[in-house]
Amino acid sequence: MKKSIWTDLIVIVCILYVIVPILMPVIYSFSIFWQGLLPKGFTQEWYRTFLRDPNMGPALTLSFMVALSAMLINIGIVIPATYGVNRMKGGIASFLENTFMIIPLLFPPVVLGLGLVQTFNKPPLNISGTIYMVIIAHSILGFPFMFRNVYASLKTVDEKTLSEAGESLGANLFQRIFYIIIPNIMPGILSGSLIVFAISFGEFEVTSMVSGFMTQTLPLVLFQQMRNDFRIASAIASFLIYISLSSFLIITYIGRKYQKGKKV
Repeated sequence: MKKSIWTDLIVIVCILYVIVPILMPVIYSFSIFWQGLLPKGFTQEWYRTFLRDPNMGPALTLSFMVALSAMLINIGIVIPATYGVNRMKGGIASFLENTFMIIPLLFPPVVLGLGLVQTFNKPPLNISGTIYMVIIAHSILGFPFMFRNVYASLKTVDEKTLSEAGESLGANLFQRIFYIIIPNIMPGILSGSLIVFAISFGEFEVTSMVSGFMTQTLPLVLFQQMRNDFRIASAIASFLIYISLSSFLIITYIGRKYQKGKKV
């Protein structure tokens, strides 16, 4: 009994450790005033102020475009990459697997930002400060997470047998990947896409280094608002939470529908 109580207590503490910092901006965004232990009053004024700001619409649109582009780029790159690595044998396959999944996570994002600025700051690749630079940066940041999910999903199916069966029926490489491999690894693609989208939509550090004055994403606007009004900044942060949560629920629903259809 004591062990059960302690186990439940540890789980509750862990949940609060994760949930409370996320809930604070949401609570603050609906509060008229909050200086003591509990907030005072309820209002939607900070959301109205946030939505009336002429800078918010372009920033929100840009964040969606960048996150969607980074997600699509990773899908196009990671699927062939995981297929190729899975077909390799020995130390080369292990080396590439560790390289794609671990090494990009070892370096601070600021290093990536500096490297991108140095790489794309001179002709003929002078795209520093443009939306294309931001998309490239977000795609690189999301790559290891996308690769990890898709590769893990690919490992759960007998890809070689399926590919050989498709090849014996006359399917070329593109047809085997598009009609055989992708449907079988769709859960990994969906979960990887969710993570890439969420990372891109809320990314600040690298974005602040590679973006220009005309490429202000929503996290950059949020940072500027933190110096002006914490209540409006909390409304923007809460909006980011709502978008991420909605994306998670939608993709989870699609994944469950896919699993049900597969079982039938």
